[in-house]
Amino acid sequence: MIQGLLVILIWIMPTFFLTNTYLTMDKEEQQKFKNEFKQPLALFGAGLIIIGMLLSLSGIILAIEWIQHIGAIMVFISWLTTSIVSWKKGKTGFIKSTVLILFGVSGIATYGYLYLS
Repeated sequence: MIQGLLVILIWIMPTFFLTNTYLTMDKEEQQKFKNEFKQPLALFGAGLIIIGMLLSLSGIILAIEWIQHIGAIMVFISWLTTSIVSWKKGKTGFIKSTVLILFGVSGIATYGYLYLS
């Protein structure tokens, strides 16, 4: 019972805060937010990492491992996508992006070794 309430709470709170913040913006900021949110990079960057973290936490709380694993994979995909796109757009250098990708690969390898074995 309490586990279910915690899962509902961790999914409702970010939605509530995002909606509240959006409603307090002026019209120009709302339009800018809409334009950024429609881009695929927003979904692969911030969207996947947030949903992945929420799924991972939900899997931990509910003790359902496959939900936790899906969340971890989503966070990893987001990490890789953000690193590559940042390099392509010139926000980070090649070496920094490569190091970030290696951190992501080592993180998912460690996750796989610790939780899947």
